[in-house]
Amino acid sequence: MASPIQELPTLPEIGITPPSSSLAVRAFVYAKQHCTESVYNHAIRSGYWATIIAKKLAEFRDNANLDLEMVFVSCILHDMGWANTPELLSTDKRFEVDGANIARDFLLNEKRHAEGNLNDATIQRVWDSIALHTTASIARYAAPEVALTHLGVTADFFGPNFPGPNGAPLISAQEYHAVMEVFPRAGFNTEGFKQIMCGLCRTKPATTYDNFVSVIGRKYGLDGNGEGKEGYTLAWEESQTQLNNFLVLGLDELEESHDPK
Repeated sequence: MASPIQELPTLPEIGITPPSSSLAVRAFVYAKQHCTESVYNHAIRSGYWATIIAKKLAEFRDNANLDLEMVFVSCILHDMGWANTPELLSTDKRFEVDGANIARDFLLNEKRHAEGNLNDATIQRVWDSIALHTTASIARYAAPEVALTHLGVTADFFGPNFPGPNGAPLISAQEYHAVMEVFPRAGFNTEGFKQIMCGLCRTKPATTYDNFVSVIGRKYGLDGNGEGKEGYTLAWEESQTQLNNFLVLGLDELEESHDPK
């Protein structure tokens, strides 16, 4: 039996030291308990990318109040909405919200049973970071921990091809290979990601209609190979019509029945 992990690996060849707190370690152990290797490796790699990016972008590097430990924990737990423990998941919430709720429950339990600087504001910041990690148009302009979590997660999809503000890569080839050697992709590739997204379209489709997951469902169907694509697309189109009608009809009714003439 493998011995329990005591600390997250330091990568001296690229000058990266992850948080040494026991909280980060317990978060990783928790993710490993409930997720596949491909998912928890993706999650912790995101924490390393975030740490690298924090050293390179002035908005994070020069921010003395940035809570890098909570960024790392947010990254580790950000895809708990893909957990393979059904009891953790909802049937009616986006995977990002599931992940944020699971992380909040984990941290509240830590707050009750462990020493540390966890408070309600910190836990809420982790919730925000996870709930918004796929919404670039909001996360990038939110609190620094939210923005950095988003960048760390996104970097795992691009590696050395992830451009910074000046167009230069935020992750060097050396940094990329150093992290990947410790936490390999383990199936987290185009096909693996597609299967996760299509699984969401299959198991709780209503949670996917208003976000990027629907793009994958409409292209690849419910099994990644086109099965159920037509039915899913029809349901998505109906959801868009309902949303438009809901907003427009609501305004129309106000104008007709309540607004001053």
